[in-house]
Amino acid sequence: MNDPGFTVEGDVATIRFKHTGVFNNKTLAAVNCALDQVEANDDITLLVFTGEDKNFSQGYDLEFLASLPSTERRMEFVHRSMLMIGRLLRFPIPVTAAINGHAFGLGAMLVLAADYAAMRRDRGYFCLPEVDLEMTLTPRLNALVTHKMTPRAIRDTLLTGGRLGAEQAHAFGIIDAGCAGDAVLTTAIELAAPMRGKHRPTVGALKRGANLAVIDVIESTLPEKTM
Repeated sequence: MNDPGFTVEGDVATIRFKHTGVFNNKTLAAVNCALDQVEANDDITLLVFTGEDKNFSQGYDLEFLASLPSTERRMEFVHRSMLMIGRLLRFPIPVTAAINGHAFGLGAMLVLAADYAAMRRDRGYFCLPEVDLEMTLTPRLNALVTHKMTPRAIRDTLLTGGRLGAEQAHAFGIIDAGCAGDAVLTTAIELAAPMRGKHRPTVGALKRGANLAVIDVIESTLPEKTM
């Protein structure tokens, strides 16, 4: 089973990607189901995303996308995945990423959508590989990247395919902390402490307002196509 695991310990919910953590229909459905459960449980004050072994999430399952019968079906899946990202941008509790390994493509987008992020220093890269895959961003992906990253960070990642370790990712403001491998989960949880336990509707509304420019694009009726 490659579906992400979902656990709740105390008031902390964790979604843990397995193996390469790639996104296909089953992965996306499992994440959305977990988000539903978190939103329905008022006792949960924090949502953590992490992975296993050397991967956080390697992004889209390219074999799955290639198996879809048409470009329209592929773009429809990209659209649905970005609706999940939009959901995180207005999620009513803090979302933190414990980046245990590689965060590529949609995995990197998830990092950008999180409120906090910690990354281990000794392993893993943050990477937007589109330029080396000879792909461009859809309007929704582009809106997230340009909203969350500085022009210099975009130059040195999106336009080069550059792979950032924790030190570089921190310098670009993509993550909040680099840490030892065995501390990535605890560090990610500690980072979110200031936001935990706040009034859920207020947090969700404030996050939506802060991210309105990108959420409006994600939730719009724009056709999902490359730019």
